[in-house]
Amino acid sequence: MPRKRKSANGTEVSSSGHPRSSSSSAVLAPGGGTLSDIAKLSHTLGLPVDAVTAIMNCQGQGVRSSRRSAGGGDDPTAAAAVDPSMMNVWGDFMAEESATTTTTTAAASTNDQAAASSKQPAATITATATATSSGPRSYALPIEPPKSTPGLLAQTGTLDASVPGRSAISKSPATHEFECPTLLFPTSIFGPNTKIAHIATSPTACHSVAITTDGMAYGWGRNETGQLGLGYTSAVVPLPTELSIPGEEGEITFVAAGVGKYHTILVASNGLVYASGGNVCGQLGINNAGVKQIEKFRKCAVMGQLEEEDGEVNVKIVQVACGEEVSALLCSSGHLYTTGSSEYGLLGNGETGEYIITAGRLGYANCAKFMRRSIFVQSEADATAAAGGTTAVGGGVDSSGKVKCVSLEDGGQISLASISCGKNHFVAIEAATTSGSDVPRVFTWGSGDYGCLGHGIQADEYYPRLVGALRGPIFANNHPVNAVAGSNCTLVRTKHGHVYYVGKHRQVGEATMRFTLIDALANNSHNVVAIGAGSATVFCSTKAGVTVSWGMGSHGELGYGTGENKSSAKPKFVNVLDSCLVSAVACGMGHTLFLIRNEDAEDAKALKKVPKVEKDDIAQFVEQIKGKKSDGADEPAKKKQKSKKK
Repeated sequence: MPRKRKSANGTEVSSSGHPRSSSSSAVLAPGGGTLSDIAKLSHTLGLPVDAVTAIMNCQGQGVRSSRRSAGGGDDPTAAAAVDPSMMNVWGDFMAEESATTTTTTAAASTNDQAAASSKQPAATITATATATSSGPRSYALPIEPPKSTPGLLAQTGTLDASVPGRSAISKSPATHEFECPTLLFPTSIFGPNTKIAHIATSPTACHSVAITTDGMAYGWGRNETGQLGLGYTSAVVPLPTELSIPGEEGEITFVAAGVGKYHTILVASNGLVYASGGNVCGQLGINNAGVKQIEKFRKCAVMGQLEEEDGEVNVKIVQVACGEEVSALLCSSGHLYTTGSSEYGLLGNGETGEYIITAGRLGYANCAKFMRRSIFVQSEADATAAAGGTTAVGGGVDSSGKVKCVSLEDGGQISLASISCGKNHFVAIEAATTSGSDVPRVFTWGSGDYGCLGHGIQADEYYPRLVGALRGPIFANNHPVNAVAGSNCTLVRTKHGHVYYVGKHRQVGEATMRFTLIDALANNSHNVVAIGAGSATVFCSTKAGVTVSWGMGSHGELGYGTGENKSSAKPKFVNVLDSCLVSAVACGMGHTLFLIRNEDAEDAKALKKVPKVEKDDIAQFVEQIKGKKSDGADEPAKKKQKSKKK
């Protein structure tokens, strides 16, 4: 069922939740204060309900009764302030408030506006945020580019990137269609001494990027919008082809890559970022929304980034993650930057900027430049629990039934260690602290379909929101270390190799609405070291050389082998990779990539049973592709405006 989405503004943000009963949702105080809000303030301040009601209704003008001014006038609610419980410093403060309003108006105006837009009292925001703050953390910096043990590149699935999502599946696999993990061109392209350090694809992408230990980037797959940056468009680039920056060929090396449905972003070793492909929603971040597509890599515009004469930059980008039409960067300080589509709250700036184009069509306030996002939030209920309090029945939601969130006071100082993007949602892990005593927090935002954000509801989040379920005593010595996002699911891996799952990646069955331990692995003492999630697949590889997958892989992307099932409801062994140490997994549409360690004799022995393919083996397929032109069936450049039906 379609869910109505609205923009969120100000410090306090909202997402869908469970409505309160009518008895607790009646507005009793200015700003939308309800009985539940009054009761919570009464408990927090230690005052009677009538006294709190009087305080709220006076709207900062004070009450006529205190230790210096007895009597309640003609207002029965104000008379509640005469109660002995009000004969305290708080009563004095409220009595004198009208005299000090001028000096406090400017400081309170931001919270007042936020409260007015969300119909909630500004005092609720301030009091909760202050109570839950523990001060900025001291992070172990700098944040590094993604690191995996270098190894050989393998792929399962099809090399014909024009097929996934469009054409029927062939009954018998051709030479370019792999039913199990297959080493890609270990001698004919990469050479015996070349090792891959980083692999990148995404749940909605039919193209891939691999970066060698020498910093050379190679791309292959779908190229209909010029997303491989080769200077031309084509239906398929069948072989890994070296990628470079125009005018600087061979001079720039790369450390990371991000892949979206229509675009590619490369992170250079000097901290600069380059993008190519479709730009309908501004996902390239080149600061030019009028350009809908580019076919060669162009430097991205990052807020505050300045390039010095010696080539160094003040904001050094080290990581990138791409969704269908959105992109995010992390710099060496762990700060977050986003650009592209603002639908679902993907930009993490608190709004979608939704507006009407024509009848039945909506547009969004997209972004064409990488902007820093520094507001992080948590639910009011989580904030109360973290402070050792309890949330009253019916509390934690506003009068419209939406979950109330408050900003984290250290949001501007939060550093992220890693980030991943699914189709339309993000997940990020906080950086470790220098003391090592603070448990890294997990944040999610964007589309909440199937509960993939881990908050127990199907609701979009417009700011990075703390996942309350992934903190507490159970994670004190087994904290989250990295996460991946599939199309509609999220996986989080902990220090001791446990994996938690939320969302849904199969077409059948119910969604998992809260992060749940994958007990099939944990109960058998598997220490997972690599995880991946695609459009309909999930992979886990362990320290002991065991790789399992489950989901649906019509093109063989689950890697079970010829004659085996192409779907599985439960984790199933990928037999070809038995005893192979997989250091990284990247799941795309119609294919899956692996990095397999090859450092000693034992690794070499395990790799002997893994099939391999060289250029000569698929020469006929390559010749067929050369005459194939892009049919534009899924080309975003032909869209005039990102839109959807209301």
